[in-house]
Amino acid sequence: MPDPMRDYLTLALGQYWFAPPVALWRAIELRTLATEAFARPILDLGCGDGLIAQVLFQGEPPIESGFDPWLAQVRKAPTTGAYVHVQQALGNAMPYPSGTFCSVLSNSVLEHIPDLDPVLREAARVLRPGGRVFFTVPSDAFRRLLSGYQDRLEAGDPQGAEAYAAEIDAWLEHHRYPSPTEWDSMLRRVGLRLVRAVYYVVPMAMRVWDLANATYGVRDGRGLPFFRWLVSPRLRGLGYQRWVRRWITQALSERWRQAYASDVEPGEVGGGLLVVGEKEV
Repeated sequence: MPDPMRDYLTLALGQYWFAPPVALWRAIELRTLATEAFARPILDLGCGDGLIAQVLFQGEPPIESGFDPWLAQVRKAPTTGAYVHVQQALGNAMPYPSGTFCSVLSNSVLEHIPDLDPVLREAARVLRPGGRVFFTVPSDAFRRLLSGYQDRLEAGDPQGAEAYAAEIDAWLEHHRYPSPTEWDSMLRRVGLRLVRAVYYVVPMAMRVWDLANATYGVRDGRGLPFFRWLVSPRLRGLGYQRWVRRWITQALSERWRQAYASDVEPGEVGGGLLVVGEKEV
């Protein structure tokens, strides 16, 4: 099973060194998911390039299945060695018999799907009775914890705060931010019950992440000009980027350690939400 003591921040920075805030968010997601037990067989819903499964299940046999709607991702994911099978498919028409899996994992996917109910229904269908879904999504507090939102609100500009959050929604292609109560209702509609909903990404880490998106040019491709030049794919052939990768990984592993390692206190909220649901027996 995943190891909650593994240093996911360093591992994620090693993978996403060219986009450090992506690494920070992924690392916190991985640390959160690593506290869960995933019964096999496992389905990775929206597996992407497979890097999340590769890091999360490092040292374990490949998980059984993953799928993604994008062909480029489907071609990349098998190269990680994290899956037995990977195929191209849509979430509302999963190509698996009913009751195939004991666990369905979906990391930072469901917020991007306009019509979610058919996907949840399919996830419930392919689960065995007593099987569980594990969803990581931005939380109902995500927008208001953004650094740009908070700064504008404190300056007495609520309209500017909402406009900033709307820009982030459009950039990330986020369609919804359900609360735990709303997740409970959504899961019940498809025959699942909510086992728990756990907030992650503390407010301080949200601020670090939001500011870093601008600093490193992740959102608009600008950011620090020297950094964007250093990590440019066009310069990959020069060979120096392995040293840049090492430097970024080491420096930000130390600088962002508190943001990564902090847990949301009981009764408080964070920018991300782990939703665990179980299929009725």
